[in-house]
Parts: sequence; structure tokens; C-alpha cells
Amino acid sequence: MKALIAWLDRLGTVTPDHSLVQSLFRVTVPGLAPLDITNWLLSVDPLGPLQYDIRTSIPESLSLLRLLDIPGREGNISERHRLGADLACIMTLALGRKVFIPHEIVIDTPQPNQRMFIPFLQSVDRTALGPLPADPKAKLHAYLSGIAGLGVEDLETIGAAASVYHGALVLLDHGPRAAYALLVAGIEVLSRKYGAPPTDWTEWDESASWETFIASQQLTTEQADDLRERLINNKQLRLKAMFRNYTVSRLSDGFWDEPWEEWIYGFSVNDDRWLPAKPLPTRNVASILPRDRVGLSKALGLSYDLRSAIVHEANWIELMSLAPIPVPAVDLNKPLPFAILRAILAELIWLEISAHSTPRQLPDFQLLREK
Repeated sequence: MKALIAWLDRLGTVTPDHSLVQSLFRVTVPGLAPLDITNWLLSVDPLGPLQYDIRTSIPESLSLLRLLDIPGREGNISERHRLGADLACIMTLALGRKVFIPHEIVIDTPQPNQRMFIPFLQSVDRTALGPLPADPKAKLHAYLSGIAGLGVEDLETIGAAASVYHGALVLLDHGPRAAYALLVAGIEVLSRKYGAPPTDWTEWDESASWETFIASQQLTTEQADDLRERLINNKQLRLKAMFRNYTVSRLSDGFWDEPWEEWIYGFSVNDDRWLPAKPLPTRNVASILPRDRVGLSKALGLSYDLRSAIVHEANWIELMSLAPIPVPAVDLNKPLPFAILRAILAELIWLEISAHSTPRQLPDFQLLREK
């Protein structure tokens, strides 16, 4: 709620001499009656029911939320993202209904009194949101026959990882924090099944802090060795280490040679329509993710910590921190960007399918298109 309180604090300092601007957000609520609030700090103008959308399970209605702010704050993407999330949160709590404010920027069009709301989340993953690849049937056939050839235990593990992979992409538009946490969960599921915990005490990232504890307690050599053995054999304590070790050891060198393709969708504000995706120059994974397994292990550990902070402390994430930064390579001293983490999980899922499946012949059916 920090952004919401910061906005209230800004308004609290306004004097009659201050100039103010309107900041606009679109708001959806369940049902056929839109949210309608007037003559107050917030103005919520009803626009009407939305058309049927197969991605929702209920009818929804749209309103335009207007609020005042000091000039220059309304266009800051990070502030706008958090303020919109805070507003949706407080409305959801107060009304006891699901209230959604999409992550959009507002662009005024050449026509008088016309404006467009443009989503900006495509910048977080410009690969997974690109146009479909060529020959989708062949790709789907490979995965379907591979999944069908897994044993019961492998199917359960790989299926769980695949399910959260899909869930992360579905959630991306609505809850980027939760989407990121699901990607980490998917890798952790695979690491618990197919990874091995470290056996070398010095490889464990928490060994140094335990050495400090051992020294402070003045344990005997025998007591210290016994404690180290108990800790290094405690699989639950070493989940993070197993998460890192599994990923960096399981990825093949060929992963860095795979193509990295990205697209950007333009928008025509004059006639309210999306433009075809524009491809960015094709690179390979190594051009954005250094071939540095030690550095990757460190970044994975930071991603794991970020997931833990989200799950256990409900920490906020700046949306654009999840997007690849426009430099030759990502910074391995920070958590991995969403798109890189997603690509790693997808690669691990395919590697485990390939390793544990005897591809199964699919039923010989052919459904013809009706004329």
C-alpha cells in the first residue's frame, strides 16, 4: 500500500497555487453493473458491460477511474504499476469483490478527447508473447507423444512443472509476482526429483554462517563434525542448493546456442488496432545469458530468494525489474529476468521428457476440416 499512501501524501501538500493533472485507470468488476463513484476523492465513471470473453468465467463491467496527481508522476511506469495494484487491492478488500486494474499506459490520440490504453507487460517476455512458430502440429506431436511415454512418477513430476509453467504465463498479465514465483516452483519440483543435494560442505551456501556459529559456540572438533554431517544430510535444508546445482548441471551447452527471438507489437492509436508483431534482431541465448555456470548459479540463488520473499513476506517486485534490460547480457548479480527463467524451465522440462520417456505412438485418427 506504499504507493497509495504516497499518493495521498502528495495530495495532502497541494495548495491552491499547485497545478494538477488527471491520472486515468481502467477498472473491471464482476457482473453487469459497472462501478460508479462520483463527488469524491476518486471518480469512477461507469462505461458499461464488457463483451463476452472466453478468458473469463463471468460477465464483467468496465469503468474509468480518474484521480488527481502532481504533474510528472502519472507517466512513471513503475509508480503507475504499483499505484494501480494498490487501488485494485483496496477496492477488492472494501467491496468484497474481485476488482482488476490492468497494467496500461495512457496515450492521447490526435482526435479531440480521445485516448488509448496500451498494455506494457509485453516487455517482460517478448518471446513467449510472440506470434506462433511454424509447423505447430509437429511441435505439439513431439510433446504429446513424449508426455504419453512417461512413467507414472515421471509424469507426476514433469506434469506438475509443466502446469506451473503454463500458470505463470496465464498469470503474467494479472499478477507478475505470482507468475515469477510459479516459475521458480516449477524448477524446484524438477530439482527435488532429478537433482542431487551437494555433498561437499563448502559448496553449501549457508556453510560459512554455520562455521561462524560453530566457532562462537566453541564446539569440539567431534561436535562440529557431527553438526556438519547432520546439516549436509538434511535434504530439506539444502533445497536452495539443490535448486541451483540441478539447473546449472542439467542445462546442456547447446542451450546457450539456441536462438532467442523477440517481437514487439505496435498499436495504431488513430484507428484503435494492434499492428503486426515486429521482430527484433535474432540472437542466441548466449548473447543475453553469459556462458557462466558459476554466475548462473548465483543468479538462480537470488531468484530463489526472491520467490521466498514473495511467498513468505509478500514482497513487492518492480515490474520492469523482471524484464530483460537493454544491454548485451543480463546481470548475474541480480535475480534472473522472467523471460530467461521461463526459458530455462521450458528447457528443463523438455530435457526430462527426453530423458525419461519412451515416445508413445499416438492413436491413428485424423479429423478432417468440415467444408
